[in-house]
Amino acid sequence: MPLAEIHVTLKPALFDAQGQTIKKALLQLGHTGVSDVRIGKYITVEVNGDPVTLQSELDQMCRQLLANPVMEDYEITVSGLDAVQMEPIALAQSVEIASAPAPAAVLHDETVAVTPNRVVAPATQVGATSSTAPEPVATPGGVTDPFQVDFRSYEAMPTEAKMALRTLALRKYGTWIEGQLKGRSAAWVLCLGQDVLESGPTIDSYPSDQHLLKMGIQHDRVPWVFTRPN
Repeated sequence: MPLAEIHVTLKPALFDAQGQTIKKALLQLGHTGVSDVRIGKYITVEVNGDPVTLQSELDQMCRQLLANPVMEDYEITVSGLDAVQMEPIALAQSVEIASAPAPAAVLHDETVAVTPNRVVAPATQVGATSSTAPEPVATPGGVTDPFQVDFRSYEAMPTEAKMALRTLALRKYGTWIEGQLKGRSAAWVLCLGQDVLESGPTIDSYPSDQHLLKMGIQHDRVPWVFTRPN
């Protein structure tokens, strides 16, 4: 039976909060040669089907569930095919964010940094402009304003629903987010709704998962963190 191996990684322009945490730990352990760490996931899928159409089917699996093309790249290799040899599939997509309703500037590339084990909204990074038109975002329960979602409801959502909310947050409030980062000369800002509660001049001061969890429980609102590019 053919075996598909799928490697999923954050887009290179995205800030990898989990990778930076591991990098700091490795440096503290004395591994001074470490310059960067990026976290991804490795998936294997045993599949049956026509070798001619198998590649497109696997690509569809990644787009629908196994990866988030808005923020992640993926590569697929397949072994165990008798008839047709498949080439690795590499995907790298960027999605342009529509301008927010208030100020006139446009948030550039919609890039949300995701770490699989985070329990609250991870960092969302402002990046470079893309010419690709934005794709529709399916949000859970018809949510139109991710900044108004209560923390308990957010915690109960599946990962795909959380990703959709992060994407919607950038599309709806992109200009405002960029203005807050620039106005504070900040590397990151922590927001509850459109209130910026904390900010930091460098990524080294990025809030911990425990702090974000405490903020979410205390205010019963999702604590969104947005970051600048490196």
